[in-house]
Amino acid sequence: MDKYWLLLFFLSGLMSQVCLTQTLPRSLKAYLDRNYRGWELAGECYEKPDENKRILVGDFDGNGKRDYAVKFVRGSKGFMMAFLSKGVGWKPFFLHIYDAEDAKFSDLLLFDKGEKYDASYPWKLKTDAPADFRCESDVGGIHVYRKGKFIGY
Repeated sequence: MDKYWLLLFFLSGLMSQVCLTQTLPRSLKAYLDRNYRGWELAGECYEKPDENKRILVGDFDGNGKRDYAVKFVRGSKGFMMAFLSKGVGWKPFFLHIYDAEDAKFSDLLLFDKGEKYDASYPWKLKTDAPADFRCESDVGGIHVYRKGKFIGY
């Protein structure tokens, strides 16, 4: 019987990790509600019902805390923003500002620490990095956090 409880505990922990990547923390949602009233997550090119690539979760600044990249629309504008966890609050960074239709036709992708962006990117990533690309295209780029700001490649 103890084995079953242990398995159930493990699976519930695993599921909570999966769910965390699918939703925003309350404080981040409150930030968006306050500063971008009427915002909505932007759809994806090939999104399946069980996926949500409009939100990326990683450690973009290397401080060991969970950071987020979010793609959303508000009115006629589209945004891709990174939010670095700063203890109690969030430090926002604009990665892209475009019209709402362009926001809907881009995919998000997370590059993990230690990966190489591509052959022209000579070093391995020191932190996780969000990236975005046009649908059905390799046009886009990666956003690497360095020296207090995100640099697009």
